[in-house]
Amino acid sequence: MLLNDFFANANWLAIGVAALAYWCLGALFYSALFKKAWIAGHKIEMPTTPDEIAKMKKSMPMVMIMGLLMNIAVAVIVGMLVMALGSMHCIAGMKLGLALGALGAIPLLMSHSYTMKSMMLWVIDGGYHVIGIMLMTIIISVWHK
Repeated sequence: MLLNDFFANANWLAIGVAALAYWCLGALFYSALFKKAWIAGHKIEMPTTPDEIAKMKKSMPMVMIMGLLMNIAVAVIVGMLVMALGSMHCIAGMKLGLALGALGAIPLLMSHSYTMKSMMLWVIDGGYHVIGIMLMTIIISVWHK
């Protein structure tokens, strides 16, 4: 019954905006703010030849679309939890977002530690998800129909 209630009463505009906000935050995080540190931390070899650059540019739209689709999936799940827990205010959204963000960041730290990634890389990747999910829960919590 809870799922039927959610799908019938969800604020789909708020969920869409929350997903888009999370996606835009990723663009900011992984370009303007932490691009060099993130690339170095993951030891990513950037393309140097015109053919490699063209290949990367060709693949980026699909990568970006897949990222947005995943953000939408997370936003729907966050919307379900916001409704189920009755989060209706900014502070409640922040608390729920912090808890959900930590739920994602802690396993990320486990993965990064097994793959010998730096703590700075975990701060970048984990920070993006904690802040992004908090942003989503705040938007969905305060945006009432």
